[in-house]
Amino acid sequence: MKKKMNNKGFSLVELIIVVAIMAVLMVVLAPQLLRYVEKTRLQKDNSAISEIANAVEIACADEAVLNGTTFPVEITATRTTGNQVITFSGTDKLITELKATVGDSLTMSSTTYKNATGLLKIHVTNTSGTVSVTIDNFYSDKDTKEADGYKLK
Repeated sequence: MKKKMNNKGFSLVELIIVVAIMAVLMVVLAPQLLRYVEKTRLQKDNSAISEIANAVEIACADEAVLNGTTFPVEITATRTTGNQVITFSGTDKLITELKATVGDSLTMSSTTYKNATGLLKIHVTNTSGTVSVTIDNFYSDKDTKEADGYKLK
């Protein structure tokens, strides 16, 4: 009497076809995934900069902070191991408030900021009681929507 063979596994050809289909999907989808990751990092960095601008406006609404700050205030990022890092240092009331609100430093994680030709600069000026925040020199690519000298307010 013959034994029945139990063919419950996959053949080698079926496995090779599945691996080939997965490889094609990875080749097509990986670049798109990387673009989404970079776009998310850039949005996070831009959000952090907007948070700084909002923190400046809120802090300057307090007369004690406004009177205890020497204007103009210049906050410039530094490069550390390829990253741009915004560090808040100083004894002005505004810098103290920014440290309390945002933290001691922020690291830019997107390649747009990492590869930028210039360093991120935040200028805070007070003209006749009106505080304005301006951001300069942070994009390396002039084809982006925002160019150098982008003004948040």
